[in-house]
Amino acid sequence: MGYNIRVEPSVKSPTDLRPKRGRGFTQGELKAAELTVKDARDMGLMVDLRRKTHHEVNVEALKQYVTEMEAFVEALVAEESKKPDASDAIAVLTALKSVKKSEAELLITAGIKSIEDLAYCEIDKVAKKTGIADDRLTVMVKAALNKV
Repeated sequence: MGYNIRVEPSVKSPTDLRPKRGRGFTQGELKAAELTVKDARDMGLMVDLRRKTHHEVNVEALKQYVTEMEAFVEALVAEESKKPDASDAIAVLTALKSVKKSEAELLITAGIKSIEDLAYCEIDKVAKKTGIADDRLTVMVKAALNKV
């Protein structure tokens, strides 16, 4: 999942009032967007304590940024909760007839948590980590490859 969320302050040029990139958001803009200076800096936003002007465009950009960041965090939490735990991994691995429950627990400690992981693992390295014989692991890997 890739997000490229970025927000930059906009100020008006003093000579012709064209918008240009500012050095940071003002305290007033942050307050209007319900952020503190510390929160803004923690979020990686630029803060310009010297500037006193207040632009609604910046306030709306900050509010949109906060909304997008909240959605991003929710997506990360949802993605994290989708990861299978050990009991799910045991059920997945023992779905193969050639894998016993005790062997599935050893495979999980070696980092193998799915049939795909088992199908494409390096047998000699897994054998060293788990203590399962190479020929036994070969049978499990072949069964996993048939499922994949």
